[in-house]
Amino acid sequence: MTRIAILADIHGNLPALEAVLRDLEQVAPDQVVVNGDIVNRGPQSQECLDIVRDKGWPVVFGNHEEYLIQIREGEAGAEWYTDWALPTRCVAEDLTDDDVEYLENLPHDYVIDLPKLPALRIVHGSMRALNAGLGFWMSDAELLSAVEGADEPLVVGAHTHRPLDRRVGERWILNSGAVGAPFNGNPDAQYLVLEATNSHWEADFRAVPYNRRALYEAWMRTGLLRKSMSAQVFMYEVETATFHMASYIRFCNMNKLPQNDYSSFERYRIASRYVTPGRSLVGGG
Repeated sequence: MTRIAILADIHGNLPALEAVLRDLEQVAPDQVVVNGDIVNRGPQSQECLDIVRDKGWPVVFGNHEEYLIQIREGEAGAEWYTDWALPTRCVAEDLTDDDVEYLENLPHDYVIDLPKLPALRIVHGSMRALNAGLGFWMSDAELLSAVEGADEPLVVGAHTHRPLDRRVGERWILNSGAVGAPFNGNPDAQYLVLEATNSHWEADFRAVPYNRRALYEAWMRTGLLRKSMSAQVFMYEVETATFHMASYIRFCNMNKLPQNDYSSFERYRIASRYVTPGRSLVGGG
């Protein structure tokens, strides 16, 4: 029996990754693939990157790896050089030259083609782009368009931080969900296991509880929670298992509030308490 574990969107959340590693000891997969966004947003990106590299697992390039490389090479937009983006710049600056070379050479997809089993392609976003994910809100036609160009019948994406399991004709389209910051209302660290049974794959969506207090304490040690509201927003996303980043920015723009100001974040947090977990305050999924 063959098992493949697919992890994605770790985002520097070391306690979540460590919980998944313990769960993997029980699952005992034959292969582990990391589908992008090991780094950024969380406080322990370097530690997460070191673990993944030491494991020697195949890794797919994600949009947050791209952001860090762009910052290191001076190719990022002006918004990345503000106090709001300070945590991301800190991660980029802490990368060694060897880390940067490793990230630059990651493939944009990974194909698994085993005898007597449907082939699968693993891609961080979709066949369109790194930051164009496969989401549950998409129609069948939209999903088929997003995986156009992949010859394999099974495509596994990430990026949206929400699990997906959809069959469209001969296609099976999955999203593994997120290890570091799920956005589906369940704060547990989430990943996907594909298990081969009678010449076909079965999907097991795993959700592993972990100590989120340890993540908060790691953020406190960085000193960035009061310096950058993007760190506060990430912690709030972890707490609520809901996507808040885009909604918070829109909230500030709509109410003419300074984005990197703690009082603005407090106003947003009060307003967002009336939103169902897993849903955004102002659009965006």
